[in-house]
Amino acid sequence: MENSKDLLWLNEKYPAKRAFITGAGSGLGLAFASLLAHLGWQIGISDLNEDRIQAAAKQIVALGGKAAPYIFDVSNYEDFKVSIDAFVSLFGGIDLAINNAGVGCAGHIDELSIETFRRVIEVNLMGVANGCHIFVPIMKQNQSGHILNIASAAAFVSAPRMSAYNASKAAVVSLTETLRSELANEGILVSVLMPTYVRTNIGRDCLGTDEGRGQAIMMVNESQLNPDKVAHESFVRMRRAPLYIVLPEESRFLWRFKRLFPDLFWKFILGEVKKKLARLESELK
Repeated sequence: MENSKDLLWLNEKYPAKRAFITGAGSGLGLAFASLLAHLGWQIGISDLNEDRIQAAAKQIVALGGKAAPYIFDVSNYEDFKVSIDAFVSLFGGIDLAINNAGVGCAGHIDELSIETFRRVIEVNLMGVANGCHIFVPIMKQNQSGHILNIASAAAFVSAPRMSAYNASKAAVVSLTETLRSELANEGILVSVLMPTYVRTNIGRDCLGTDEGRGQAIMMVNESQLNPDKVAHESFVRMRRAPLYIVLPEESRFLWRFKRLFPDLFWKFILGEVKKKLARLESELK
């Protein structure tokens, strides 16, 4: 666990210390919650898996925070709102909201069922939209708050075999950009996190084809990014209230590369993907 001393600004800015994090039963969501627990926050956490969310709640309490666990699917607006209303009734508001819940998906578009594609959009995009729709009025009442939407570097890299996932994350970036301007005069900050692969369960739980999932698992397993570091660096950067948080630092090169030299960027990405696929095929033999 990263040292949380350089995160004390969160307590200074939001002395009521109230946060809600979706997809917090494991991985990045739990890493965010654990850091806030060190700072003594009251944290609403959600997940689809009851065992995971209860274990996460115990961990948060052990670290010094207060945990309010909820079980719901972020694509279900009614269940989402009932849980948020329950949290607000307990703690009086929300200062920090992290729309983290998501699902991975890999495979060529013509290999995926349209139901699978739709499921990815429902969770990754509509789950975030549902959260923003519910969190914004609560924060408007206090004229304060920060919403962090979790997208991915996939939003701008747009690698092949990831159409549903790429599209959902690109839409999260666009949604966040729009909210940033809509809420500029409301005292509410909005940021979007775009990390490259983070070592979480998203590869293991990935939807799509067998070949696509194998590619996703390999990418995740090779990543040097762990959830604790990503969560810590995200909070450090949020102090400056950026719209975009791109991690790790070297991946910002890709962010700029695409915007400056789009045609060269696509050739570069296709070349990198071919290398990784060749290695994957050799490993599976």
